[in-house]
Amino acid sequence: MSNAVCKRAVLAALSFQPDFSALATFPPLESKNGQLLLRWLDRSGLSLVLLRHLQTSDAAPSISAEWLGALAQRLARNVLRTRDMLAEFKRVNDAFRAHAVTAVALKGFTLAPDFCEDLTLRHQTDFDFLIHEDSVERAAVALQRCGYSTSRLNKTAETCFLTPLRHIPSADDDLYALQHHRQVDLHTSLFEQSPWIQIEVPRDCLQQAHVQSVYGIDVLALSLADKFILQVFHAFKHAFRSWIRPSWVLEIGRCMELHQHDTALWTRVIERAGDTRLTKYIFVFVLELVTRMFRTPIPVQLRCWTRGVPSPAIHAWLDAFAVDWAISDWPGSLTNLYLAAEFIPDRKLRIQFLRSRLFPKKSHASVGVVSTAGRNMFLRLQAVRLSYIAQRTAAHLKDLARLPLQHLRWKRALYASPRDH
Repeated sequence: MSNAVCKRAVLAALSFQPDFSALATFPPLESKNGQLLLRWLDRSGLSLVLLRHLQTSDAAPSISAEWLGALAQRLARNVLRTRDMLAEFKRVNDAFRAHAVTAVALKGFTLAPDFCEDLTLRHQTDFDFLIHEDSVERAAVALQRCGYSTSRLNKTAETCFLTPLRHIPSADDDLYALQHHRQVDLHTSLFEQSPWIQIEVPRDCLQQAHVQSVYGIDVLALSLADKFILQVFHAFKHAFRSWIRPSWVLEIGRCMELHQHDTALWTRVIERAGDTRLTKYIFVFVLELVTRMFRTPIPVQLRCWTRGVPSPAIHAWLDAFAVDWAISDWPGSLTNLYLAAEFIPDRKLRIQFLRSRLFPKKSHASVGVVSTAGRNMFLRLQAVRLSYIAQRTAAHLKDLARLPLQHLRWKRALYASPRDH
């Protein structure tokens, strides 16, 4: 059984109407294919959710005891990791309050219960906060008092703060281990714009925020409508960079399922999201991706809202490529480039975007700030960076080689696509 088929079996098990039948043919855990599949499950964010679904649906016998044991061990480690991160989350929030910074937590721990059943089922790496531009300097002082630093403070866009890194990451690191270093990202807008796409976003999210209790920690969080908008835009941003975590798509689907008939919520989402063509195209892309992957129905209000925007190319791509693209191994697939014209109508900007994807000038990799200038640590760091770049380059070249054949597939999909989408 190929890993592509196994990945689709995982999607089926996590779907709106779960089907666990294909899980029985998972490869042996210790085989090469088994280890590759396990790595994909971890990177996709689906390992722990799959375990929970198997347990609550009495479907655990669908996979071997070895597989169940591996997933259960991951959950046990992630419980400890989550507790540790929650303690740091509280410390950072307390520091903001002490420095009179109004900080709204984004994503992460605020996603339960509407987007995820339990925080221990999520793999989280950093903390994101929305603050007012006038509070950036005070927030920076608060974070510095907590041991964080940044190389460049940005008052109008995202600023990344890190604690010193004393461990050099590698591909073999345990994703569920306690963190070796921390990261806090400060945002002054709900969504950071790109050079190619400018998205209209709500500008009063701070005023719309409310207090949410996260495991007994009271924090400011977005309204549910703004959370949903952010999750859609966040998924699209990463999708346009080539790779997306399937768990993000599943979480959007969970929110749609839980609130399927909440007319007031979806009316609010539509009002807050705006009425531009680009925004509707983004919602069509992301929500239809949810239905292709997990069969979750789109709420009637959202479907009616996007129905008036013709998007035959988007639907053709979703039918032909969506699932294969979404389950591809990191760092992703270039097939989503075929949609560039739908989201970047300006030809000059589109060419710049395509060049940046086809011929990247530099790696987007970062292993953080090393806390020591020791020669051995420095040499190890450079070796890791070179290895990472080599892996990314090899994967990119393979994807480039497949593009001509995929282009023919794309042309056939366009030709066969109904014109009334």
